[in-house]
This record gives sequence, structure tokens and C-alpha cells, in this order.
Amino acid sequence: MTWRVPTIAGIQGAAAVMTAALGLFLLATVSPAAALGCAVGGAMMIVNLFLLTFVGRWIIAVATQSGGANRLGIVAAPLKLLFIVTVVAWLLTRTNINVPGFVLGVLTQPGAIFIETWRVSARAA
Repeated sequence: MTWRVPTIAGIQGAAAVMTAALGLFLLATVSPAAALGCAVGGAMMIVNLFLLTFVGRWIIAVATQSGGANRLGIVAAPLKLLFIVTVVAWLLTRTNINVPGFVLGVLTQPGAIFIETWRVSARAA
């Protein structure tokens, strides 16, 4: 059996489609506030994965140039996480964002990972 790994672009595309579909569903069935919360939560996760990819590539580039681990490389990933947590905390405390909708939007990313992994592995079989 040949094992294939999903790409970041594939996961991001699936997350965007899932966020849009879930947002439209929430708009039609629940409320505009829930749909907006879903869109913001999904966008946060898409940005998070994009930043994780960027920081990961940067850490590898710095390690390659310096010949090993570097202080900036060691601190980069926790700083990215702190940035995302700060933005989410700010959004939840300073705006009237719909929290259940936001959580549903955040959950589109793990769903997209599962769907994209299944799609890629089914294609390889």
C-alpha cells in the first residue's frame, strides 16, 4: 500500500470550503452572528496553519544556516502560539462574537485534516 500525505494547501482549501459551507448553513438555520463567528473561527485556524508553516520553514532555514539549533528558532514556535492565543483572547473579550459559532469555525480545521487525509489516502489506494 502506498501512503500519501496531504498537503498544507489541500488542508487549507478543505478548511476554507468547510468554513464557508458551515457558515452558510448557520446563516440559514441559526443566525447571522453564529455564521460570522464561524467565519472568524475558521479564518483564525487557516491563518494559524499558514503561520505554523511559515515559522516551521523559517526554523529549518535558520538551523541549516547556523549548523544546528538557534535561539531564535527555539523561541519562534512558542511566540507564534502566544500571538494566536492573544488574538483569540482579544476577539472573545473585546467583541460580541458568537462563541459557539466561533468554536464550530475552529473545528473546521481538524475536520479538514481528516477529510483531506482520507481523500489523499483513498486516491493512493
